[in-house]
Amino acid sequence: MTAYTLPRMDQGERLDQAEYLACFEELFWRSGPEGFWKLERLQHYQEPGLASWEAYFRDGDWDLALRLVEESRPDVAAHLSRIAAAGVRHHRVRVVERPLSPYLLWELHLLRLKDQLGENVRIVDDSLAGPLPELVVLGRHAVFDVRYTPDGLPDGAVRCTDPDTVAEARDLVRRLHRVGEPLPAFFAREVQGVRP
Repeated sequence: MTAYTLPRMDQGERLDQAEYLACFEELFWRSGPEGFWKLERLQHYQEPGLASWEAYFRDGDWDLALRLVEESRPDVAAHLSRIAAAGVRHHRVRVVERPLSPYLLWELHLLRLKDQLGENVRIVDDSLAGPLPELVVLGRHAVFDVRYTPDGLPDGAVRCTDPDTVAEARDLVRRLHRVGEPLPAFFAREVQGVRP
């Protein structure tokens, strides 16, 4: 396992979910060429309100869930085109544990769609990553240590705007992104055709 230096967030400000979303929305579009860097570590989240997630995790219909992912393509394409037009570069690192959880099997279909449409997604194996936080880095403006309840529901974030901490967090996610496997290869080998 590689040792990574984690950004120190002890001087950050705790935000509830509404405050986090408002701050995220304000800063995201000003991320510029430094871009958006996301590190996802948990193996299960709850996403109530997202039709595809609800199709499987509420109603148990896997085929419908995948169909709804594909049907979201025009909306996802429009959103990512808007991001590109704003000059924001979009990167994501997804840490995976084996065996893949039902949530990951579902989410990797959604991430494949986003990757096909311009989001740069890489996969990092848990055995290589070790314990990591959930991080969102927005340009040079802020890093968020994103929080969740034990059930996987969004629970706000800790925001830090110290320039050194933001740079450390961005460098961490960049390093993981560099060593990660491109999503298409991982998906073809370990996800395609697999059902929960």
